[in-house]
Amino acid sequence: MPARRRAGATAPQLALCLALAASLGACTPGTDPSIEVSRLDGPFAPLEVVVTGLEPGTQVTLEAEAVVHAARFGSAATFDVPAGGTLDLAADAPRSGDWSTADPMAPIWSMTTAGRWDPAAWDEPFDVELKVAVGAGEVLAQTTLSRPGTAPDVTVRVVTDAGLVAEYAVPADLPAGEERPAVLVFGGSEGGLSSGSSTARWLAGLGYPALGISYFGSPGQPPGLEEVPVETFLDALAWLHEQPEVDRETVMAFGVSRGGEMALWLAAEHPDLVHGAIAPVGAGRFVCGYPDTTVPAWTLGGAPLSEECLSSADAVPPPETAIDVASIAGPVVLACGTQDTLWASCGFADDVQGRRAGADDATTLRVHGDGAGHFVAWAPYVPYYLGLPGEPGDGSAAANHAARVQLWGHVADVLSALRGTS
Repeated sequence: MPARRRAGATAPQLALCLALAASLGACTPGTDPSIEVSRLDGPFAPLEVVVTGLEPGTQVTLEAEAVVHAARFGSAATFDVPAGGTLDLAADAPRSGDWSTADPMAPIWSMTTAGRWDPAAWDEPFDVELKVAVGAGEVLAQTTLSRPGTAPDVTVRVVTDAGLVAEYAVPADLPAGEERPAVLVFGGSEGGLSSGSSTARWLAGLGYPALGISYFGSPGQPPGLEEVPVETFLDALAWLHEQPEVDRETVMAFGVSRGGEMALWLAAEHPDLVHGAIAPVGAGRFVCGYPDTTVPAWTLGGAPLSEECLSSADAVPPPETAIDVASIAGPVVLACGTQDTLWASCGFADDVQGRRAGADDATTLRVHGDGAGHFVAWAPYVPYYLGLPGEPGDGSAAANHAARVQLWGHVADVLSALRGTS
């Protein structure tokens, strides 16, 4: 049974209130309001938040506040208290405020702050103060939530072997001698190591070794996503396969956006090294270089990986651009956003899914983010790159967050299933 935290009422008062609510539809005026928090199963530890003992028909404000790396974050929303006096954030949407949907985690992911801040700060444990107030700030109930962060108990080391620009993240409590599914991770057209290393830490936080790499934009690498040697990925896979905690039969490739096509290509063309692919907002085709679209993005042995590449001028994709996604025997995880302003990620997902035998193919998991944008691959339940005030992003914050929850649920399920077979 999930652990539950209460604030504002004793257990006998709460039991009496709930009994009266069931029989009369409301709590007695003398019952103190209470915030109840339950930790649910799922990646990154979602919560259930319920406020009991409120006066039906009144308006209350729920506020959240956290201090993370010296930056103060906060959110607030106003609710109409339902009949019965119980406010359930999973069922009740606010009438106004920093979020607009029924979502018990919204007080946390909708928090904003002034100035610049480092998204990696949310990897570490942090506390959130929750309080319910009425009128001119009269506090009815309050409690403190302890959040694990998105990469708790993770050990990270820099990797420069074989010319790699990489970081290797491993669960700190991984027993010696145990092998687990592992993931090679890389970002998209932003280049550099940031996206790959962040995602590697999140995966390690879920219990799996992960190597995040840079393949362009770092010293010694091409400055843009143009004529990038795929040997970088093959060298990284060879390194990952040599690590003692890695189950070599269940290595996955995780590429975001432009990295998605490489994740799919690796799984299709190198099944001896890669079991399956996670390719959120990625394409199942070879797309031309960026920013110079007149050159190929990828090379092998100094030659273009494909004779043709897809450009924005192509009304119909040239057949030669297609990656053989149908040959991938392992799982493929896709995600897209219908409001993606960077490119047609849902069209690309349709293409991959269709060539993998359609929606009923059990090895293809798809997140269709209705109203979401391009940034659906970040870890959920924390406030970054959702399209909140002051942040880059497209799509609505609620839709982006919902897509992240679904995507990481699929990722956790796939890796757990692979671990069960190893």
